[in-house]
Amino acid sequence: MRPTSSRVAVLQLFHEFPTEHMTADQVFRRVPPDTEQCSLASVYRALAQLLEAGLISNAWIGEQRVVYELNRGTRHSHLVCNDCGAIRDIDDGELETQHAAIAAAREFSYTSASLVIFGRCSQCAAALEAGGRRAALRTAIQRVE
Repeated sequence: MRPTSSRVAVLQLFHEFPTEHMTADQVFRRVPPDTEQCSLASVYRALAQLLEAGLISNAWIGEQRVVYELNRGTRHSHLVCNDCGAIRDIDDGELETQHAAIAAAREFSYTSASLVIFGRCSQCAAALEAGGRRAALRTAIQRVE
């Protein structure tokens, strides 16, 4: 693979943020503006080529949303907050073993799995709870008045 300015800039970005999950648009917005001939189309091409080379990986996170991350050499799954969109990695060897066992039990040659668990992160849950308490307090105050 020839090291074009856009490929180098995209790969450097993943090395600067090794644990972040970014959409193609987020990658494009973070690439230094002085990168020679770097358009959204060239970012998509660079992502496809880096993905094919195994330098980055991707995950489908819900409806038509693909995120990319640096390939750190270990398989993992993801937790996604439905409220704020935060994505957290799940590094669990037992889960990987279960995926392989499920495939083997069905005479299936296991190569990889993609697991995404949707829910609410602790920060959003706390904010929701605090908001609920405030609303209950306002209702109680209104009843007293």
